[in-house]
Amino acid sequence: MRHYITTTIALLCLLLLIPCHTLAAGDKKKGKKVKDESSLIFNLEPDARVAPQKSQHILRPVQELGSVENLMAGTVSHKGSYGPHKAHSRGGIDVSHYQGAIDWKSVARSGTVLYAFCKATENISYVDDTYHHNVREARRHGIPVGCYHFFNPHSPGAVQFENFKRTVDMKQMDVVPMLDVEVRGKASLKAFQDNVRSWLKAFEQTYHFKPMIYASLNFYNKYLAGAFDDYLYMIAKYGGDTPNPEGPIPFALWQFTASGRVSGIRGDVDKSCFIDHFDVKDILIKNQRTLK
Repeated sequence: MRHYITTTIALLCLLLLIPCHTLAAGDKKKGKKVKDESSLIFNLEPDARVAPQKSQHILRPVQELGSVENLMAGTVSHKGSYGPHKAHSRGGIDVSHYQGAIDWKSVARSGTVLYAFCKATENISYVDDTYHHNVREARRHGIPVGCYHFFNPHSPGAVQFENFKRTVDMKQMDVVPMLDVEVRGKASLKAFQDNVRSWLKAFEQTYHFKPMIYASLNFYNKYLAGAFDDYLYMIAKYGGDTPNPEGPIPFALWQFTASGRVSGIRGDVDKSCFIDHFDVKDILIKNQRTLK
């Protein structure tokens, strides 16, 4: 009986141990599987573990000032290496065929336009088809006029100047003409600058005074700074602060918007204002230093 009881107890213990062993073995096997999967997952590249996400970059809209009349003299400035620069409430416009037919009488009566730059030429042969009309009518209504040439980096500067020279009668100009430099091209920086210089030098040899240069702030800082620092500049920057060019240039005009409004002009027009101590007298041809 005692032997039977002992045997029975042994069998019962054996039966109790079997499920425990099986469960423990199952847990061990399951644990090994989890460990293996974990190892596999964390050895993958990050972008293979996580579902691709859409780009979070958002383009901010360009902010523009509504009109030069909103600028109070000396209140808008940006301090930098060659600043601070102060914007004044006096300024003007630059126009081309994009403005269509302009009512220059209404422009003059607005009392807000102290000068007008009219697009004259581009590249080696293009002439703006509103140029002669705009110059004649603006002057007839008492607005001092200048003009500009849009520079093409793929054509020789001296040849482009010949197009300008054929088109523009300097006797009809009141304000110093501008070279509009906005396109870099694929040549080396030195070759690009030499080409720009060839247009400027041809102008100076013909008229014996320096033209102005127009460029955006970023374009000037990247491609013109240090190479043409003895020219009067109109710098374009459509934002709340005055531009801060990276050079001690004669920074005379700030083009602060491409969507300005002026009586007599349908739609948008580029508007600019004087900077620091500059005024109309500083951009008139008659007040420029004569080059030898």
